[in-house]
Amino acid sequence: MMDVMDTGIDWINTIPSTWSVKRLKAVLEDRNESNNPEKTDFILSLTNDRGVIPYTEKGEVGNKSKDDLTAYKLAYPDDIVMNSMNVFIGSVALSKYFGCVSPVYYMLHRRNEEDSIRYYNYLFQTKELQEKLHGYGNGIMEIRMRIQMSKLNTVMLPVPPTSVQHRIAEYLDRKCAKIDAIIEKQQAVIEKLNAYKLSVITEAVTKGLNPDVEMKDSGIEWIGKIPSDWKIVKLKYCTYIRARLGWKGLKADEYTEKGFPLLSAFNIVNNKLTFENLNFINQNRYDESPEIKLSIDDVLLVKDGAGIGKCAIVTELPYSSTVNGSIAVVTSIDLLSGKFLYYYFMTNMFQKLIDRIKGGMGVPHLFQSDLKEIQIPLPTENEQNRVVDYLEKKCSKIDASIIKKQSVIDKLQNYKKSLIYEVVTGKKEV
Repeated sequence: MMDVMDTGIDWINTIPSTWSVKRLKAVLEDRNESNNPEKTDFILSLTNDRGVIPYTEKGEVGNKSKDDLTAYKLAYPDDIVMNSMNVFIGSVALSKYFGCVSPVYYMLHRRNEEDSIRYYNYLFQTKELQEKLHGYGNGIMEIRMRIQMSKLNTVMLPVPPTSVQHRIAEYLDRKCAKIDAIIEKQQAVIEKLNAYKLSVITEAVTKGLNPDVEMKDSGIEWIGKIPSDWKIVKLKYCTYIRARLGWKGLKADEYTEKGFPLLSAFNIVNNKLTFENLNFINQNRYDESPEIKLSIDDVLLVKDGAGIGKCAIVTELPYSSTVNGSIAVVTSIDLLSGKFLYYYFMTNMFQKLIDRIKGGMGVPHLFQSDLKEIQIPLPTENEQNRVVDYLEKKCSKIDASIIKKQSVIDKLQNYKKSLIYEVVTGKKEV
């Protein structure tokens, strides 16, 4: 049994007696090298799930790159790239590229060339260290917390002998690769289930449930044929669409701890509405736009930013709620079912249409005038109800399978995090 010593540091606790504890600045240094004059135009991006990747591979997620690359910093292979504003949620990874990155990033490299930078990268993957770093951040809002390099330099880290660092990194490389391979297979199954779900939804809301029904040409290229007794209507004739226009945006100090939830695109996850991680506003701000107060069966459609096209339907309202300017609220009128419309918004054909009609300079945007002109297939009221009932049962079964697969992934990820912590703090000998 190895000898251990108490570090007196809450997130580390005990380490082997042959290890030491040092301030971050003693083992790692911020590169802080400017791209001015411009040395590279190869832009890198830091993602939570894929690590450091070329910006061109990121897709339309997160912030857009700037045109002036001289404002960027340089990152080198084997730099630990860290987002100073998101490190608390795991936005930190090892780079294998030379390129330029956002000025909010820190690039940490080892002071001692014999040390293992992979060991220190694994340290930053632990939720224990991430939670500790949260206490070093400052900012007006929780989601905009930033940790200064001067504070990061003071963080105490466990430091094994160099040979042990390399042994730990090699061990974790092997173990994590096996875990990641299993997770990847589970994720592939989830992707297939989601694709199947979308195909089921698309078929039902455009072709109906009777495979033998007489069909006719809809006259709309992206819709194709529809049952002969269905109609094609524009949204402006069967819905009431509204969004915040000319509404003075909130300053950070206008958010309240309690009050009325101001929902955003972040509250739509997997095309479902979640009331977690809420931002609240006061009564006066809530009353400024009475037409944006939500009701059951309202369909929410993200019309701005990276999440454009995401949708959700209001099935419950635990709070009197409203939405920010990134969301359009669509209320069905006359003979259109809100749930039928929600399912139609989820189809691939609708999402492809969104890609075609979106505009905006830099940040994608759906104009309300364009939304109103969108044409949708409209069955009879009875047929809509049958389609909705069928899809609720069918999608519920598919979702249950997805939840099971996701549960396996969650357990594997938790095991991986636990393993990393046990090894990088010396509690598990390798």
